[in-house]
Amino acid sequence: MDRRSVLAGFGWASLLAAPVLANSPEGTAKSSEELDLSTREGNVLAMAKLTATLAPEGFKHGWYTGVLMAAVPGEAVRELVGVVGMSTQRLRAVPEQGGYQLLQKECGFFTDLATGKVLERWVNPYLNETVEPFHIANPAVNRWILPQIKEERFYDRADGSAPISRPFILPWQRAGDRVMLEQRTHFWAVNPLDPQVWRRESSGARIQVSDCMSYNARWSELADPKRESVEYDGHWVHVRPWQPWMLMGDRPGHCLYSAITGSAESAHAVPPAIYELVRERLPEFLVPPTEVRKSEPSMIRFMRERKPVTS
Repeated sequence: MDRRSVLAGFGWASLLAAPVLANSPEGTAKSSEELDLSTREGNVLAMAKLTATLAPEGFKHGWYTGVLMAAVPGEAVRELVGVVGMSTQRLRAVPEQGGYQLLQKECGFFTDLATGKVLERWVNPYLNETVEPFHIANPAVNRWILPQIKEERFYDRADGSAPISRPFILPWQRAGDRVMLEQRTHFWAVNPLDPQVWRRESSGARIQVSDCMSYNARWSELADPKRESVEYDGHWVHVRPWQPWMLMGDRPGHCLYSAITGSAESAHAVPPAIYELVRERLPEFLVPPTEVRKSEPSMIRFMRERKPVTS
């Protein structure tokens, strides 16, 4: 399960509710008062401008670059491979619901820590065995930005419970002309990789996943009613079981991701190394989806494209 598969996207799927007043700092233009982050409508508008653009035919990119680490009991965390990628997304207005659907493509690659080159083979130091990384290429990772929203899940909850509906009000923080947000989501779900079938790929019957996604933007830009989109930078932390392609089975431990993130209204504002990599390998991911498709996480694609390793 890659970053955007749980995030629904790079931890965007579960939205926390905590009202915050949006008072304007001294010296900020009067237009800042027009965006009220204590309301559901204000949150819908803010997240739409951060994650995409209000321009009817426009789209936006997101990007990330960081490391995938191993956390094994009894030893220090070990950095294993790099992880880089980007997304392209647009908004589909749903005025009858008072918000938007974010239609998104995302891709990513596991890289060599020393050279930055994409890994086609990787020697797992815990097994001393060569494995084949399964890179990220998800043509549909969608989510809703609505006044009343439910937590979105790609996998069935282990306890069988239904998602909770809640007002879309997020825990924003203000510091001068900066506005910041961290969204955290945690879940315990049924593993689609049956350990009786995928003996080396599956970590067990259940999966534990957590995501923490932060945003940092200028308040004066976010509150400006003339701006259709706002750039942000941030950070992403992701905790998940071993990647299936690592062939770790149910060995003790888990994966820990840490990456810096950002957005770009133009492909030229994406870090050049990431943009060129995607342009060379998956150029179709540089344009947004043109139609609504069912979201599919990487673990489902893994099951379709790979076969269980028996040796």
